[in-house]
Amino acid sequence: MKKIFALLIIVTVLLGSLYAQNGVGGVAHTTVNSFAGENTTVTNGKFIAIQDAGGIESRAFVAGPEDSKVGILFIHDFFGITPAAKEAVEQFGALGYRTIAVDLYKGRSATTNDAAASLMQSKDSAETVHILKAGINYLRKPGRKLAAVGFSAGGVDAMNATLLEPEIFSATIIVYGGGYDKIEQSKLDKLNNPVLAITGSLDGWPLQAGINFLANEKNKSFEFFVYPQADHGYAQPLFNGGRNYNAEATRITWMLMKDFIFKNTMK
Repeated sequence: MKKIFALLIIVTVLLGSLYAQNGVGGVAHTTVNSFAGENTTVTNGKFIAIQDAGGIESRAFVAGPEDSKVGILFIHDFFGITPAAKEAVEQFGALGYRTIAVDLYKGRSATTNDAAASLMQSKDSAETVHILKAGINYLRKPGRKLAAVGFSAGGVDAMNATLLEPEIFSATIIVYGGGYDKIEQSKLDKLNNPVLAITGSLDGWPLQAGINFLANEKNKSFEFFVYPQADHGYAQPLFNGGRNYNAEATRITWMLMKDFIFKNTMK
């Protein structure tokens, strides 16, 4: 396990250096307290109402071309739909993807860890499934490929969303999230799209999840990248009052996400 862990860190450093030198699909700069980084063609997002197939309504934040051939289902971290989540949706939208952030907290959000933990504990699992289905229902179009992206607590929900309708998803991305390695095997057996997991080397929960997934799901397409000396919530300025924020780790994360989505949905 230690050899695998060390190799993953080395691979990440080399790839990050290569992308930075060649400018491969990356954000040129990341500003302080910015989740998505600098982009000159950011598209403004907006809140809308969405429904699942049963007519249950929920709120979501959307951006990007409505006629895009790629749709991204974005699942927020435990703070909810914050400015960071909105920036992420607008960043994906600026890349030409129709992107929707489903609101698992029904209009509420937090600015501190304690408040965020309280919101996360109040989540209802059955209600979450309805909201995820509403997001999928909104993005569904003939010929459109979908990707699910989840940060932190939203990571396992991104995987769960993928498994709700695995035939229409082409990619799943989990950023410093865990728990997806604990999903029932009968459900994971349905996974047929590539998965990208990204985390920091100081973040034990998602590190262990990635190692477990590598060990237990050998037949799955799984890429696991570890950024050295980054801790949990490194892309969320609100986490720990910004003390964990890491601009360079955030920049590399966006490079990896953009490349992964492109190669699995646009080719």
